[in-house]
Amino acid sequence: MTRKQSFSWFKLNRTLHRDIGYFCIGLTIIFAVSGIAVNHIDDWNPNYAVERSEYSLPKQPWLEMNDEAINKAVIKAVDTSKGFKSSYWSSAQEYRVFLKDGSNLTLNISTSSLVFEEISPRYVLQAFNRLHLNESHKAWVIFSDIYAVLLLFLAVSALFMVKGKNSPWRKKSIYLVAGITLPALFIFL
Repeated sequence: MTRKQSFSWFKLNRTLHRDIGYFCIGLTIIFAVSGIAVNHIDDWNPNYAVERSEYSLPKQPWLEMNDEAINKAVIKAVDTSKGFKSSYWSSAQEYRVFLKDGSNLTLNISTSSLVFEEISPRYVLQAFNRLHLNESHKAWVIFSDIYAVLLLFLAVSALFMVKGKNSPWRKKSIYLVAGITLPALFIFL
């Protein structure tokens, strides 16, 4: 004899919460990592690593040289194969050279000191940030909206996951209230 199973909203909610939660794990990691990176953009560049090197060049008659000769001399000094992009005099004592990959060289002609700022992309973070900031495709905007709706479902369905003394409607409601109050404080302060 088989027992007839009854429909349970509680069981359906738990199943959907679990399965949608599994789907959202990868997206949540991407958005969390890139969110932290973007939040601290004033402290460091999440898209590129910048390595700064200083060189002391032999004294030369920099002011008597043309720009092309200076470009060749400073590029040779740092021994880089990165292609030349442009250059200019930023002041009477400072000459700047820009390379095709975004790296740059700054020559102080009075001291013959050269600073090389070499740029290297942070490929993974750069890709995460591009997704997070919706710099990719319009299709990603739609996908991001679907992800936001799924997160909304996870938040609301979590309210009905636990019954009894540990439910968010009893003693544990302090966590629910704190989670709503903290962002509100930042909005109004």
